[in-house]
Amino acid sequence: MAIYTVCKELLRENYDARPVRQVSIYITKLEAEQSVQLSLFDTHNDRNRKIGEVMDSIRNRFGSTSILRAVSLTEAGTALISSE
Repeated sequence: MAIYTVCKELLRENYDARPVRQVSIYITKLEAEQSVQLSLFDTHNDRNRKIGEVMDSIRNRFGSTSILRAVSLTEAGTALISSE
């Protein structure tokens, strides 16, 4: 979610109202899930990780479009198109 939040902010800062066909983000040097950066201020870190695990298992069992963000169901959404 931290990566997603930063990506949204970067898009918001750089978007100039022209049509966007594709946005690509590349991330390297990720750590294993067991490596966790603890935060004094994030009290929901464990809860969010468990929710992510459940969502991943549902997507693995029922397909990548079984759980989507609500914005994916709007005209601007691309998750359903990119899954085809």
